[in-house]
Amino acid sequence: MYCLALPEMITLDLFNNDYANYFDYLYYNIFRRDLFNMKVIYCGKKVSLKSMPRSDDGKENSYYHLTCKDYNGVRERQPDLKRCERLNWIKPALETNHQSECEKNCFLVYKTWYKNRVRTNLLNPIDRYQIVLEERDSYWLMITAFYIDYDNRIKKQLKKYRNFIETREPV
Repeated sequence: MYCLALPEMITLDLFNNDYANYFDYLYYNIFRRDLFNMKVIYCGKKVSLKSMPRSDDGKENSYYHLTCKDYNGVRERQPDLKRCERLNWIKPALETNHQSECEKNCFLVYKTWYKNRVRTNLLNPIDRYQIVLEERDSYWLMITAFYIDYDNRIKKQLKKYRNFIETREPV
């Protein structure tokens, strides 16, 4: 792991490959306790997660954005173990000032446009992790966070970062 501010991943094998126990732990001990119920602060504002809609099992839809593959509304969400393993990275990634507190500036921050809204992206190209937020008047809305599987996706995001740095305008 490149970024020293990030904790060890929480892997399925720590739960003897018991999916139900693993996903319950992630939901109650990471998502609910550390992200949903606690105040995560980014750039002086609270980070909020959507509580609605809820899925059939009563869990917030935002939990699935952070732990499952994107399904584009076509089929049931499938757990993404690489997202799950890194769920505990979100809070320290957002709350660490990587330029001054971290030995390495491991998260690159840039803005992009998405459906007439500006999104703030935190990209860690070495650990292959990205967090996406939208700024509101008094808080940040957590959109998603995910592991980046493909090299071409990293290259595309790095190009967006460079374009943003050159222009200081969302790309």
